[in-house]
Amino acid sequence: MKSRHALFIGGFVVVVSFASLRAIPAQMGPALGDPLAGLPTSVLGAFLQGKERFRAEETPATGLGPVFNGRSCVTCHSVPAVGGSADDLDKRVVRFGRQSLGAPFDPLLILGGPNLQRLSVAAELPGCQTAGEVVPAQANAVGLRQPPPLFGLGLIEAIPEATILANEDAEDANGDGIAGRANINAGVLGRFGWKASVSTILQFVGLALVNELGVTNYVFPHEMSPQGQPVPSECKVTGDPEDADASRLAGHLAFLTFLSPPPRGPITAAVQRGESLFAQIGCASCHVPSLRTGPNSIQALDRKEVPLFSDLLTHYMGVALDDNIPEGAVGGGRWRTPPLWGLRTRKFFLHDGRAADLRTAIASHAGEARQVRDRFLALPRPAQDDLIAFLQSL
Repeated sequence: MKSRHALFIGGFVVVVSFASLRAIPAQMGPALGDPLAGLPTSVLGAFLQGKERFRAEETPATGLGPVFNGRSCVTCHSVPAVGGSADDLDKRVVRFGRQSLGAPFDPLLILGGPNLQRLSVAAELPGCQTAGEVVPAQANAVGLRQPPPLFGLGLIEAIPEATILANEDAEDANGDGIAGRANINAGVLGRFGWKASVSTILQFVGLALVNELGVTNYVFPHEMSPQGQPVPSECKVTGDPEDADASRLAGHLAFLTFLSPPPRGPITAAVQRGESLFAQIGCASCHVPSLRTGPNSIQALDRKEVPLFSDLLTHYMGVALDDNIPEGAVGGGRWRTPPLWGLRTRKFFLHDGRAADLRTAIASHAGEARQVRDRFLALPRPAQDDLIAFLQSL
């Protein structure tokens, strides 16, 4: 007998059928890629189905393209487990546009901007001549973004807006050089993405489906135009929205909402010393060690401490990290404080992956982080080693 359950997650109804599910083992302490502990059976079932959808490869027959960057979500989110980041820098997303003095930023929509889709379905559909996109010559602002790890997103979404806004200091009223600012666009607070321009997991999923896989959906129902041109009929064999049954939206939403945060690594004496230094020199001013979720009908999300090491606000990080590409209400030089949990599992650092080690990443901090960076660089080498050991325990 088939069993079906409807779940209401993040404003979206998720219908889960248990006819095809395997037996669900008892949950132990969550490892990377595991669900949050203590989920009800129906929610755990939705998570497992969603994880399968997250791994599934798309084809032109299921909505892939006509231009795209990957065939599956795990193309860019697999290291060190499903839901993580990418395994190489070739998976970075390219954003582009045009910035002219005294004029608003132009995302070059008529030329396929602001997101580049490098691949096309031409080799798979007879008659399709559309090639993958290239950055147009008119673009004078080009930015690279490495895929962020997605662990613990449901906990981050469950943090009340008031908790995030309580850490704002847009005018640096306390004079510490740090001016955290929420990315509030059209009255909506963002908390996801490198510039905190995405407000919900549902919006994040919908954007990724259409921008990276080319799969239209009920959140973003319009096809990306290859290099800004109309989609040739020979390059499209499906109707819009291509996620017509919303199985991808619902599946990915359930998976990411209930994906557990990264577990902490071993805590040694050096790690403990480094954690003290982390607070003493001011790193914790932006990388706030913990925020707390609000009341939630799902016990695993209800009033939990979230040790993400981020204030979820944006900060100006200096000229070298400014890509001149605004998002929402923040400019090119402002970036969301990236959560540090899971840092020990990452291969590349900073928004564009330019740093291959933590010392280089810290040394690249400027702008609001300049004073804290200088305090780190002034530490004796053994103390720097302790702080790095702490970061590598997260």
